[in-house]
Parts: sequence; C-alpha cells; structure tokens
Amino acid sequence: MFRSWKFLFLILLSISVLTACGQTLDERAADGIAVAKEAFLLNDKQTNDEVQGISLYKPPAFTIEEDSDAQNIVMKKGDETFILFINSNEGKDSHLFYDLLSTDEESERFEETFTNDGYFGFASVVKIGEDQVELITSVGGVKMTTITKKKNIRNDLARMMEITRSIDQ
Repeated sequence: MFRSWKFLFLILLSISVLTACGQTLDERAADGIAVAKEAFLLNDKQTNDEVQGISLYKPPAFTIEEDSDAQNIVMKKGDETFILFINSNEGKDSHLFYDLLSTDEESERFEETFTNDGYFGFASVVKIGEDQVELITSVGGVKMTTITKKKNIRNDLARMMEITRSIDQ
C-alpha cells in the first residue's frame, strides 16, 4: 500500500517538475510581468533601508554593496547582481527609461507599461542568450536591472518592482 502511494507521489512530482521546466520564454515573461504589475499596483512595501539619503525597500535576501551611492545602488542576492539607477531630475511620471529601451528594436523582448496615481512604470524581459535574460523594472526616474536565468524571471521581477516602487520621487 505504501509503495503505491510513494510511486504515485513520484509520478506527480515528476510531472510538475517537467511542466515547470517546459515553460517557454513567452510564458515565463508573461508570468513575471504579471507579478511585477501586481507589485506596482499594490505598492505595499515600506522602506526598511537607506543609502545616502535614499530610503528604499530591501527584500530580506538582498544585500547592498559598499560602493553604492545615491544615484547607483548595487544589490546582491546570492550570485545575482542588481543595479538600481535613480535619476532625481525625473518625476514619478517620467517615460525616460521606457523611451530609451524602445529605441532598441533588434532584441527580442517582452514588456508592459503601467500607470497608477500619477506614476508611470514598466517591466521588461529581454532575451540575451539561450538561458539568459535581462530584466528591467522602472517607475518614473527609477530603474532596476539585472541579468539572470530564465527560471528566475518571476521572482526577480516581483522583487525588483517592489524595490523601484518603494522609492519616493
């Protein structure tokens, strides 16, 4: 009896693992952008850290590098590096980073724009290799970017949008 349950459990586990591995870049990007949009609209993360007068939300697994300043904050999560750019001359409704990204028509990318309470933001997934992507989130004059593996799209975009949305502009 126990063996049959164990066998059934292993089959279900195998199916779920294979299903997760079988997602296309389109599916992963759409899923990641959806969670980034949710984080943008919720804007429920309170600031818990500060770098040279810039208050921001820092997720628990992230660390801030020593050489960060008020315009360029470098964060690490494991072996991933995230760079947060802050342009204090741009307002919360700025399209600057989106317009700059839109000039690159050669790359395969998936993106969506968001607006809420006068804020403009976007999330973008840019394919740069077989298993690598560049992730970008932006809210007004704040942009965060990283290069990661396709499997990290969902979680990274969510955390990145939480961080960019938490900065008061």
